[in-house]
Amino acid sequence: MLAIYQPRAGQVAFELDVEAHRICAFLTRRQYGKTTDAGRIALKKMMRTAGHTVVFGSVKLDLGREIVRKESEQMSRAFQMLVAMAARAKMELSLVDADSGKVLKPEEMVNARLAGDRSKSITPADFAELYESQRLEFRLYHSRTIYSRTKVVALTPDAVGETGDLILDEVGRVKKFLEVWEAVKPIISSNPYFRCLLTTTPPPDDTHYSFELLCPPINWNPPPCAEGNTYTSELGVFVRRVTAWDAALDGVPLYDDDTGEAITPDESRRRDHNKDSWDRNYAVKFVVGGTAACSLLLLENAQQRGKPGGEQPCEFFQIEADTDMDAALIWLKEHLTDGTVGLGWDLATTEKQTSNPSALTVIERVGNDSIARAIFVWKTADPALALERVHNILLAVKARKTGGRARRLCIDSTNERYFATDARKEFRGEVYVDLVVASETIERPGLPNINRKQQLGESLVSELEDNLLALPAVRYVREDFRLVKKERGQFVCEPDVMGRHGDTFDSTKLALHALTGNKGMTIVPPPATALPNAVLPKPFTRPASTSTL
Repeated sequence: MLAIYQPRAGQVAFELDVEAHRICAFLTRRQYGKTTDAGRIALKKMMRTAGHTVVFGSVKLDLGREIVRKESEQMSRAFQMLVAMAARAKMELSLVDADSGKVLKPEEMVNARLAGDRSKSITPADFAELYESQRLEFRLYHSRTIYSRTKVVALTPDAVGETGDLILDEVGRVKKFLEVWEAVKPIISSNPYFRCLLTTTPPPDDTHYSFELLCPPINWNPPPCAEGNTYTSELGVFVRRVTAWDAALDGVPLYDDDTGEAITPDESRRRDHNKDSWDRNYAVKFVVGGTAACSLLLLENAQQRGKPGGEQPCEFFQIEADTDMDAALIWLKEHLTDGTVGLGWDLATTEKQTSNPSALTVIERVGNDSIARAIFVWKTADPALALERVHNILLAVKARKTGGRARRLCIDSTNERYFATDARKEFRGEVYVDLVVASETIERPGLPNINRKQQLGESLVSELEDNLLALPAVRYVREDFRLVKKERGQFVCEPDVMGRHGDTFDSTKLALHALTGNKGMTIVPPPATALPNAVLPKPFTRPASTSTL
């Protein structure tokens, strides 16, 4: 007879957390029993509600087999209890191929395994085939026709579309987890009784969305506790964390790789050559690292400086209507000081929902610091509207109390060469316009040549690392900057589900170049006699516009 499984203190505590919180996460050291506990929770939910569905999402096939193995083992261990309950409630528990209806009951699995009879056992290949085709279900029958089920699926946006409770396993290793989360949230919002559980250790790459979703508050460091400790992340997710020190208090040790002797967490860490890996997997720390071009901590520092009421207030404007633009221009005029101003414009001429937006940054030099005073984003396929908005921003800079017009406007003309050329002609009476081609080669005496994209990206990252940059304190900017990665010395970026493509990063690096670039080169602004202020072009005004500048 199989021994009854005794859950650990942290597992029991998390099972209570699930009752109190609709969305919660279980962060534990490796091999603590996250998947086992998720299996127990799924089983309880099936027993509690007739006709209920639990969707168990796995990150990849190997983990899918592990989930199935853990859940079936958990059911087997609890089988004695289930037999008694089934007798009273006329219930039975089955493992089912959802398409063919092929059934293998856990009682038969247990007895067959004890008897050494493999003819009635489902092989790992069977599990894998059922998993890959998303046909694998555990069914708990409440009557002959009504059952609850746990459906095991691949953890992808399409697979988690079915309604019910969701258990997402090892989310820190899920590719494009932000897209999965986008698919999950509407399911949870559709019914107040649905729950979503996330289990994981911290991800190895700090650009992974689970890093921001589940990261603890800064300087949160509670004493060890056998049940683990809890916190609410910045994004509002309740988390129970169980570290190696917490588990040790509950009698769950670590073992030496060579001798197998039980050792303390401190000794285990001392012997491990990869401290970052140990800290993620056993200290359950969110280690800053990975391939992101911009450090999360440095971005937080830059945004702390730029928050409203901070030393250098900055603002982010997502423009959807003329009224949004009017309010943004008023704010810009009031908050610019007398420092030198540069503008960077990353072009996009489309308004599709998932396309990348246009982004424009107004950056101001204050002492040695670069202040991204305002960042604008918009989507439009109307060239005249885009020109109108940029023209009015230039006028707002010129209309500040002191300091005068902008030094330079840099436009990324890599993919929009003709439109960028037209824009330069349109603004030549307002500002010196520099068309920047990302693929242009920059020769550096004594150093390898680089292209313009890498040069400007490195300049912006250096400004951030030297703590000389202030940014608007909004999630949009932080997440957009974090999309930019450094791979083999190159800056690369993949668009997210919102269509963002590091556009505010690109507009800010262009603005920084407009502010400080081409040192040693004399920039000659348009002579005042050629186009006196009295006859400067008036702002572009469409019939529907309400612009006051």
